[in-house]
Amino acid sequence: MIIDGFHEKKIFDNSYPFRMLVNQNVNFSYPPHWHNALELIYVLKNDFFVMVNSKKYKLKEKDILYIPGGDIHEFCSETETGARIFINFEFSNLNSYVNLERLYTQLLDVRLITPEDGDLYSQIETEIQKILKEQQIGGIADELYYTARMLDILVLLCRCVPASVNLGNMKNGNRNVGLDKIGKSLAYIEKNYTEDIRLKDIAHAAGFSEYYFSRLFKEITEKNFHQYLNEYRIKKAEVLMMDPNYTVSEAAYAVGFSSISTFDRVFRGMKGCSPRDFRKLHTGI
Repeated sequence: MIIDGFHEKKIFDNSYPFRMLVNQNVNFSYPPHWHNALELIYVLKNDFFVMVNSKKYKLKEKDILYIPGGDIHEFCSETETGARIFINFEFSNLNSYVNLERLYTQLLDVRLITPEDGDLYSQIETEIQKILKEQQIGGIADELYYTARMLDILVLLCRCVPASVNLGNMKNGNRNVGLDKIGKSLAYIEKNYTEDIRLKDIAHAAGFSEYYFSRLFKEITEKNFHQYLNEYRIKKAEVLMMDPNYTVSEAAYAVGFSSISTFDRVFRGMKGCSPRDFRKLHTGI
């Protein structure tokens, strides 16, 4: 593998876009880097720390971390010994029979998956264990087997994307009314995100005062209104910037940002890189 700036290149030994490494290095660390391939980290022994886009994640034994392709990340073990599995997979080669644009929007966010996540965790861990066993024993059509297992994992991640509305964090008294009102506000954002949406507009659409709406929106979505709106716009912009027909500026204005400087600042804060670096990563332009 080669690191050019932060870009880690040639991570695969051959043309098949899959790699799994079992790492047991003492005092293991790895500098900030990014690559096109997604990454799964499965901790086998002792805690492990991963920094993604300037946010630090502490992984305990058996935890799984999903990192989308293109996110800058680094590794650090704060114990002398430990073991962890790294899996990389590049699914752009599936473009001929999968709607990658739709798939990509479902897999944009870093996901820390722990045993507390129940079925999602147990199913993904099972697939990782299958991959590990296959690598240990080898077999006919092993590349096809790895692809099948990774597709199973991607399906699980796509179908278990955290809902914008988190029912588990709501108080019972707010559940029905809150969900209905916030649901209307989310629909309003999806329909009007390209426009200049103000807090009072969205509160009015939900039928609340600005103060009460802000408090309820944060309680239900765990994000304030402007944070949610910016994240939604950035995700839409990412899809547009993967289209060579759009420039970075055109993508920014198309999703509702009023200035390129604001778009650049918000994008960097969320993704850890500039919009132009992101575009170059995914289009080569």
